[in-house]
Amino acid sequence: TAVNWWDKMVSPMRKVWVRLSRKISFRKTGLIKLHKDVRRCEYEDVHILWEMLQRNEADIARRRKGQSWKFQWTQCPPLLCR
Repeated sequence: TAVNWWDKMVSPMRKVWVRLSRKISFRKTGLIKLHKDVRRCEYEDVHILWEMLQRNEADIARRRKGQSWKFQWTQCPPLLCR
């Protein structure tokens, strides 16, 4: 019965994991391809827009990192409770 239970759990989880990994890798390779296409493009407008998007992404990531740090201390138990 334990083997049957294990087979019932592993097979669907493996399918989910494969689908998820395919989605993530597709997005990464898609961005890499887009970046290469932008670098090859002759139009300066495209390069300017790409730089604007990169700066915007960097600002968002910086804000998220700063916000998560503010509340990180709430997740750590005090030294007396350890």
